Amino acid sequence: MSIQTKKEIIDYFVQDLGWARNQVEDLGFQCQWNKNKMLEIYKNFYPSDQNLGGLPSQNQFALSEQEVINQFENDDQEQLQKALIASQCLQDNTPIIDRKKYDDYPVGIQNLGNTCYFNCLLQIIFYNPNLVQQILQYKIVETNRTQENLKQLSNNFITQFQYVIAKQMLWNQKYLKPSEFYEATTKFEMLKPNYKVVSIQEYRDLSEYLTSFMELIDQCLSQNFNKLNDQINIFYSEELEKQYIIKQDKQHQLQWHVGIQHKQIYHFLYKEIIENKNYIKELPHNLIFVISRTDNFNKKLEDDFYFPQDLYLDFVLGNQQAIQHVQKYINQQLNTQNVYQQLKKQADAFERVVNYYESLPTFDTFILNSLKLEHKLKIQEMKQQFPSNYHLLNEELQQGSKHLYKLAQIVAHKGSISQGHYYLYQYNFHLNKWFKYNDSTVLMQTEQEIIADSLKQGNILIYISQEQKKKVEQYQKQLHEIDIIRKSRGLQLLNHNNIQYDFLLKIPNKICKEVIASNEEFLDQYKEAIKIK
Repeated sequence: MSIQTKKEIIDYFVQDLGWARNQVEDLGFQCQWNKNKMLEIYKNFYPSDQNLGGLPSQNQFALSEQEVINQFENDDQEQLQKALIASQCLQDNTPIIDRKKYDDYPVGIQNLGNTCYFNCLLQIIFYNPNLVQQILQYKIVETNRTQENLKQLSNNFITQFQYVIAKQMLWNQKYLKPSEFYEATTKFEMLKPNYKVVSIQEYRDLSEYLTSFMELIDQCLSQNFNKLNDQINIFYSEELEKQYIIKQDKQHQLQWHVGIQHKQIYHFLYKEIIENKNYIKELPHNLIFVISRTDNFNKKLEDDFYFPQDLYLDFVLGNQQAIQHVQKYINQQLNTQNVYQQLKKQADAFERVVNYYESLPTFDTFILNSLKLEHKLKIQEMKQQFPSNYHLLNEELQQGSKHLYKLAQIVAHKGSISQGHYYLYQYNFHLNKWFKYNDSTVLMQTEQEIIADSLKQGNILIYISQEQKKKVEQYQKQLHEIDIIRKSRGLQLLNHNNIQYDFLLKIPNKICKEVIASNEEFLDQYKEAIKIK
């Protein structure tokens, strides 16, 4: 398809039907930019009296600038609902011919109905080779009792988890359906003390669920089903402690909860560590920050929160030179925050006017380019002010640093606090690419797109140590190679010498054979569908 044709389709859906550009791109990708198929999905879910063709009438543009701005703001929730409905339709009704996975693309996970939080969590865990290895190598201990008890439920939990991981590694379709694992998880979770019954339609907070889910994994790996909260260790599994637990003098924790009022990570760490003199004894390999985006009325805030891709953390471990750099930066740069706020208002105003001009059927190109240039200059000025100028601190901290952490995963959230939608960004260090995991849809995204979205919608940030980065990169390289041999060898995959692919060998043989057989069955159906077409 030509670039011009694709642009015309995007313009039609954005300008005539009122969709957000990123929603159109997601839908177009899934429908292979077949405009009729995209319109069919649209018509199935929106009232028949909506305008499905032709340009908007001229009086639609007879609005003041403020009215246009208000209209953009009021459409946010409506566009979110449209995206969720379209996404669910695609997941449930994608024909065989459109399900085959693309080369170099990870496997998505189908939404079972308000399970976006569950899907993000599975992708987060699959990213960690240490945890994947432990789960795949777990030996199921058979029990003779017919009644379901904790040990049986934990066995089923781990077995179904192994199936999901095997499919994430070997599946030849764009997405998998985690129904059996979700059911196994729910049954296991129900036997936890103080368990709150949750229906599949009920919204769940991902950061809270992350703690609960990790405790389930810990119980299985440690075989300790009587775990109580203690003051020393959060997990019984030593590997989980090393991977995820922040060890401080006052208390240990799985996640750092960051108030949106801190504006950026370094400012939060300055308050948490230096001002409170709450230095870290040991950092985990995976460092989780949860950004609290609520005000006093429990309303979601979409203020910008800044975070570097390289995070130098020698100062949180007590390095005096690094502490002095952070103190100097905070004391000097906090004074520039008012300048930043003024520049941001100006930049936001330019952006809204640019969006307005671009929504018109005709516009003056010279004026539009001038507005875009002014907007770009304001953004560049903002980057020199706090909180967006963290690069100034990084230039000081990187000298002789021994504790560099790299940004690896971002969970974003759209919607209100009580309802909404989670999606995930993950960086592939082997391919040097960012991927967006939106349930069953997985897309490559530019760094610029991801950062721009995450500034306002970012909910969870996960950084990894340099040691962990090396392991993740090697793991991702192996996953890439496994995907290549899976495609070329098919049913004969296990009949070759796969000694160099240790993660493939870690999958239980029975599960591996079943997944490969399912792949072949899908390929047969796919080939038949191609013939019919």
